[in-house]
Amino acid sequence: MRILVLLNRIPWPLNDGGAIGAYHFVKGYADAGCELTCLAMNTAKHHVDLKDTGDAFGNVSEFISIDVDNRIKPIDAALNLLTSRSYIMERFDSDAYRAALVALLKRKEFDVIHVDGLPPCLYIDTCREYSMARIVQRAHNVEYKIWERGAVADTNPLKRWYLHMQAARLKTFEREALGKVDTVLAISTEDEGFIKELQPAAKTIIVPAGMDIDENMPAIQPPGVSLFFIGALDWLPNLQGLEWFLRDVWPRVHAAYPNLKFHIAGKKMPQQFYSFGNMNVVAHGEVPSSVGFINSHSVLLSPLVSGSGVRIKIIEAMAMGKVVLSTAVSAEGSGATHDREILIANSAEEYITQIGRLVNEPQLMARLSRSAREFAVERFQNKKIIARLLDYYKTLCS
Repeated sequence: MRILVLLNRIPWPLNDGGAIGAYHFVKGYADAGCELTCLAMNTAKHHVDLKDTGDAFGNVSEFISIDVDNRIKPIDAALNLLTSRSYIMERFDSDAYRAALVALLKRKEFDVIHVDGLPPCLYIDTCREYSMARIVQRAHNVEYKIWERGAVADTNPLKRWYLHMQAARLKTFEREALGKVDTVLAISTEDEGFIKELQPAAKTIIVPAGMDIDENMPAIQPPGVSLFFIGALDWLPNLQGLEWFLRDVWPRVHAAYPNLKFHIAGKKMPQQFYSFGNMNVVAHGEVPSSVGFINSHSVLLSPLVSGSGVRIKIIEAMAMGKVVLSTAVSAEGSGATHDREILIANSAEEYITQIGRLVNEPQLMARLSRSAREFAVERFQNKKIIARLLDYYKTLCS
């Protein structure tokens, strides 16, 4: 199977959900023996020296990196108001990337072109013009939903207006893109429903988020309750969720359980998060090893109030045997059930209740840890997911 993957970033290092989600497709295709080519935007926001990735992507036949300056520029953002285009997508529109894609399609034939996420959908028309390959789009989430929910959650009236306007434009772009591909790879049943609602003509299959899970490696669960969050804090849903939690929830949790600590890790840590030290909030900033950080704590808090798709860090934590305490929004798409593989809390009162259960019921911690890992191994093992997907591609290309 000859596969071309179009990426809006080089998925390395594995320090946020976006990188992890794209990485497991690339590595999965390569490990399955596909003849794999990758064309990646090397963006200003996530710039990576390919030499630093080593052999992380496995046996990829060709990995091409094109520099793309996708920084938010105030003047460009303002001028965008005079158009009908989505500025969120406009930042990924690159003549250099398009030229590299055309050159690649002229010298190589592909069976499947995997468009990873929404930004590379800017180049679907180019793919159609220069290739007969089937085109699939991996919808890691429903993008416009993230911005729509983010606008609702924002407290700044001017920013809220701008986000609402951009969400509407993004919705139009996303609807058109979903109608151009042969198949949309939806990450969950919930997202498949959103996709069908947005674009009824879209052909979809559900492909869960994959992880490389060593089934023979025992889970590491430190004694007691150690709360943590890890995620990129330049991603709006993460930032808004933590701001809500630290403002409206944590003071009440801290008052009820003054000995508990809440550890926060993630790149682009806002300075304001360091000011909660007197309330047992430990802001670590970006950590050298996400696996090491996760293994040193026992309970992942995921208090997102906006977003779409599946929070990859929830799946990663479950695979490592961690207890997950999440809002319903954050748990969307995981398929996990409250009080069986995960705990759900949507208010300060509910967080206090569930944290109290974890503090006072050690057997609950043990049960949730065990069931979370078993669930992750069964549902999110990457080799199984990729094997089923390649079987589907054979049918699609026949």
